[in-house]
Amino acid sequence: MPAARLVQAFAFVGAAGFWLAVQHHRQTLGIAWEDSYHHWLIAAHLARTGLLADPLTGTSNGWLPVYHGLAGGWLWLFGWHNLAALQALSALFSIAAAGVLAWRWGIGAVCLFLFNPVTVLSGSLSCAEPLAALLVILGVVAWEKGYLAPGAFFWSLAALTDRSCWPLVLLAVGWQGFQLQPSGRLRWLWILLPVSAVGLGVWLTLAQTGRTAEWAVVDQAGLTSVGERLGALVEYSWKPLALPLLLAAAGVLAARHEALGLSLPAFGYLAALLVLVGGGALTGSSRYYLVLVALLAALASSRPLLRLLQLPAAALLLVFSIQYLQLWPRWVVLNRPSELAGRWLARHSTSGILVTDSPVVAYFSRLPPKRIAGGKVPLPAATRYVAAIVDGRYRKIYPLLRNYPQLVGGTVPAGWRLVFQARHWSERYGAKPVRVFAVGAAPHKTASEALGSTQRKQESE
Repeated sequence: MPAARLVQAFAFVGAAGFWLAVQHHRQTLGIAWEDSYHHWLIAAHLARTGLLADPLTGTSNGWLPVYHGLAGGWLWLFGWHNLAALQALSALFSIAAAGVLAWRWGIGAVCLFLFNPVTVLSGSLSCAEPLAALLVILGVVAWEKGYLAPGAFFWSLAALTDRSCWPLVLLAVGWQGFQLQPSGRLRWLWILLPVSAVGLGVWLTLAQTGRTAEWAVVDQAGLTSVGERLGALVEYSWKPLALPLLLAAAGVLAARHEALGLSLPAFGYLAALLVLVGGGALTGSSRYYLVLVALLAALASSRPLLRLLQLPAAALLLVFSIQYLQLWPRWVVLNRPSELAGRWLARHSTSGILVTDSPVVAYFSRLPPKRIAGGKVPLPAATRYVAAIVDGRYRKIYPLLRNYPQLVGGTVPAGWRLVFQARHWSERYGAKPVRVFAVGAAPHKTASEALGSTQRKQESE
C-alpha cells in the first residue's frame, strides 16, 4: 500500500473513531424527534410479525420499504425493543458513506461530512436518511465510473428508501441520460430503472403526502409568508451549510464540466428543498440535509487548494456541532410527557390494546407492536387504554383528536376514565401534553355515538 494511502487510512480510522465517540455522547442525551420512534415501531412490527406495516395507521401505504426492511431484520437479530441497535445501524451507514467519500475524494471530504452538525445530530438516528446518503454516494460513484447497472441499482434503492431522494434521483437520471448516445437500448433501460423506482415510491407513499404538509403547517405556525419561512430556515441552517456551499461552489467553478454531474443533483436538491419549505409543504428538518452535506463534501474536493481548506472548515463545523449538541437536551426534553405516559403504561397495561397516536408513548410502554393501534375510528374492540395527545395544534394530524375533539377541552368521553396525566414543566415550552384513559364501555364508538346510545337506552327505560 502506498504511503499516502496508508496515511489516509489511519486518518479515516481516527476521524471515524472520534465521530463514533461523539455519537455515543449524543445517544446518551436521548432522541429529540418523534420520527425516530416511529421508524422503530414499524421496524419492530416487522421483526415481531413479519409484516411491513405501521401499527398506528394499520396499513403499509405511506412508507418506503428498503430502510424498514433492513431495520426489521436488524431488530430480529438484536431484539425488537432495541432502539440502540437501530441507532448503531444508522451509524454504520454513515461511516460507510464516509468510507466511500474517503476512497473517492479523500479525507477532507470525510471530515466535512462527519463533523458537520447535520451529520453529528442525525447520522446515527433511527431514520432512513443515513442509509439514503450511503446509497446516493454509491450511485454517484458508480455512474461517474461508467457502471450503469450498479449505479441504477443504487439510485433505485435510494428512491425506495427516502422520499427526499426523489429530486436527486431524477436530476441524476436526467444528467446521465443527456450524456448517453441514442443507440444502446439496454443502456437506456438501466437509466429508466431509477425513474420506475420513483414512480413506485410515489404510489407507495400517497397516503403520507398530506400528513407531511400538515406537519409543516404546525411547525411553521406564525410564519405566514415565503420570506418568513425561508428566513427561519436560513436562521437554523446557515451554520451547517454556509461553508460546505462555498467550498462546493468553488469546486464547481474550478472543475467546470467535470463537476456538473455531481453539482446538478446537489444544487438542484437544495433548490427543491427551498421551494418546498418556502411553499409551506415541508418542515425543513435538518435530517433532509444529510444527503446534501455528503454531496457538497464531494464537490469541495475537486482541486488541491480546496482540499487544503477542507480541514480548517471541518474544524469550524465541529465547533458549530458542539454548540448544537449543547441545545440537544432542550429538544429531547419536549418528549418528556409522552415518555412519562409510556412508562406509566409499562407498569399498568397488562392486557388489551393501547390506542395512541404517539410513537414515543408506544416505545416507552414496552408493549409489543401487535398491542399498539392508532386512533382511527372504530377503535379496536379490545382497547384497554387510550393515550391521547391533548394539544389542539395537532388536531389535523392525530386521528384521536379529530375523532374526539373534546379531549382538547378536557372533556372525558363516555365510557372512558382518566387514569394518568403526564404533567411536566416542558409543556410550557411546547411539549405535547398527554392524558391516559382506561376505556370501559364501547371503546369502538366515538363520544357522540356513545352518548347517543346512552340517551336512547334511558329513553327506552
